[in-house]
Amino acid sequence: MERFAKAVSNILKRFSEAGKETIDLYDVWIESSIPMDIMEEVIEKGMAEIPLEVRELQLKGKTVWRREKYEE
Repeated sequence: MERFAKAVSNILKRFSEAGKETIDLYDVWIESSIPMDIMEEVIEKGMAEIPLEVRELQLKGKTVWRREKYEE
């Protein structure tokens, strides 16, 4: 499971470096082909490192994760 968490973390980092604050997990899936249920589990269990610049993760428009505190 750790390798999936690392892969998700790396992709989220690339998206955040491109200026995305809201990321759709569908886009992460396109980049990685990691099964959606595994991605959701990795995020739900806090195994993926989500960059501070990312405010929210969505799946087809539905929020699945949101940063509780966001400092501008």
